[in-house]
Amino acid sequence: MNKATITLAFCAIVYSIQSNAQDDIDIWNLPELTIEEGPYTTDWNNLSHRYNVPVWWREAKLGAWSHWDPQSAAEDGDWYSRGMYQEGHGQYKYHTEHYGHPSEYGYKDLCNDWKIDLWNPDELMQLYIKMGAKYFLAMGNHHDNFDCWDSKYQPWNSVNVGPKKDIVGIWKKTAKKYKMPFGIGFHNTPARTWGQFMPVRFTSDRNGDYKGVPYDAMLTKEDGKGKWWEGLDPKDLYGLEHRDGRNSLESPFANQFMWRVDDVIRKYQPDMIYFDDHAGDSQIDLGINMGLGKLTPQIIANFYNIAAKRKTGNKQVVATFKGVGGRYNSFQHNPELLPLVDRSLVKSTELYTEDNIMAFPFQTEVSLQEWHYQKGGHYRSAAEIITRLMQNVSRNGCLLLNVTQRGRGNIEDEARQTCLDIGKWIDINKEAIYSSRPFDVWGNDSIIYTRNNGNIYAVLTKWKGDKVNLSALNTTSPSVGKIEKVEMIETNRPIDFTQDDNGLLVSVGMPETTDGIVDNDLAKGFKVLRITHTKTWFNDDDPGVKTFGWDRQCNLGNGAFNNDLSFSSTPGDTWSVEFKGSEFTIIAPIGLWEGRMDVMVDGHESGMIVFKKNTEPKQQQAIFSLKKLGKGKHTLTLTNHEGTIGIDALVVK
Repeated sequence: MNKATITLAFCAIVYSIQSNAQDDIDIWNLPELTIEEGPYTTDWNNLSHRYNVPVWWREAKLGAWSHWDPQSAAEDGDWYSRGMYQEGHGQYKYHTEHYGHPSEYGYKDLCNDWKIDLWNPDELMQLYIKMGAKYFLAMGNHHDNFDCWDSKYQPWNSVNVGPKKDIVGIWKKTAKKYKMPFGIGFHNTPARTWGQFMPVRFTSDRNGDYKGVPYDAMLTKEDGKGKWWEGLDPKDLYGLEHRDGRNSLESPFANQFMWRVDDVIRKYQPDMIYFDDHAGDSQIDLGINMGLGKLTPQIIANFYNIAAKRKTGNKQVVATFKGVGGRYNSFQHNPELLPLVDRSLVKSTELYTEDNIMAFPFQTEVSLQEWHYQKGGHYRSAAEIITRLMQNVSRNGCLLLNVTQRGRGNIEDEARQTCLDIGKWIDINKEAIYSSRPFDVWGNDSIIYTRNNGNIYAVLTKWKGDKVNLSALNTTSPSVGKIEKVEMIETNRPIDFTQDDNGLLVSVGMPETTDGIVDNDLAKGFKVLRITHTKTWFNDDDPGVKTFGWDRQCNLGNGAFNNDLSFSSTPGDTWSVEFKGSEFTIIAPIGLWEGRMDVMVDGHESGMIVFKKNTEPKQQQAIFSLKKLGKGKHTLTLTNHEGTIGIDALVVK
């Protein structure tokens, strides 16, 4: 059959399908997903007053990600399953040269030919742990719409097609073996998949020998008879024919997406789920209305309620979404929701670290190489990853690092060595990272600050042996007492210093190369100072604090301890912490709020604090003390009785 005949045949198919295609046909025929019953509802106000980011995630700081699926097989970079259908695109050229024209060898065929014979999940998990990662995220699916698990609602999955393995299930067992919290990422959101990836598959070349020949998305289930994909329907992978995906949330695909997410949550009990899309619905990308919008509170209420009923595993879980405020804010139509959304989930900021310290924890995702492996692609250095990690940690975030896998599942030697370098440096300086919190200020390009266990840490990222002035640690700083000792963590060597109104001047000495780190910039230029001082108060958001409904402000610049405050304006909201000591004092500002706060210690009512505005505003005031508690652990709970109340710090003795 010549190409002219092929063209006519395919055009006939196109005409037949186009004449009957309707965007509102639901080929999946699924009822609307019912949200799991429980304390969490789909109301943002309810979610924001019930959810608390779990301790295990906040203290982890670094996660490892396997951003790996059939698109990796081509080893030609990210978004391959879209670019291969765009005439003139570099990936289209690569595809036609290596596999053939997408009308004859489409993405479905690449999925089937995906070989993962060099994938060793056990070895990789051990590497992630050596790298310092404290949680792991597997790829559930990408925008390509192929599921990497034994999917109940998507027959085009890694068990039926290609590897014939439950990749997510294997990752889950491996993570469990090494006691690594386990997460699953979803990229097949309606906007990304139905809106951006599917429409290009329903077109054809405009030029050349294949002009007008439809790509393989126009094939039907009947066309598979006698072929490897017999019994599978291309529509399940490619969707129904549609050219306009701007209103993807109203597509029949949106409900099937919800069922697939629910399937994974119930089947693999993840500790974390990630969505490569916005939580709101007011952003435009490639002409498409992005975001999960109304689906977001449904997803997280379902996830939180299912997790809360688990008999084993983590009942406190994490859900991450993009576009919660910031430069890609997806709540432009309803900004009043932002404070509620911020408290209801963990926001994600791909490749972009927040400019300032954030009141609530966030996550930034970055990749060692391309998101999907690119032959000959550039790798980020260990020094760059450590810089990004510390920038995130210093601003109240975690870093999720994709260790880019090749198509067959292995990683290159350069990636492996970078992971080992990262892990060596983190292991030496871990006290400045894990379980830490931001300081008054995060720092600058050469000095990054964190706090932990009463100490202040200064990460020097461009150290060349000269004297360093830590200006944030001057004698007038509201969060710094008298400096008692300065040491370099790596050597525990005391360092000479002087403290005055201009800062803390330290004489570190000549650079010392860290043994076992190949990256010279990291081995020589990245050192961490441990700074011991006398004002070791417990901050309102330090490890161990649990809050329900409380709000936070940071970067205040008004003399508050650690430059931040926690407060509540809703009766019934609680702030609690377990501490060890025989007495405590609550520190808070006066003259800012008007309300009443109940104080409870070890389950017993211990007093009420009255906040009044009819006084001069003052920061760091001792507003309540209790002594002679007895030795051992105690639990302090503060509850909003009425009005607006808050806390700045706790002094424990």
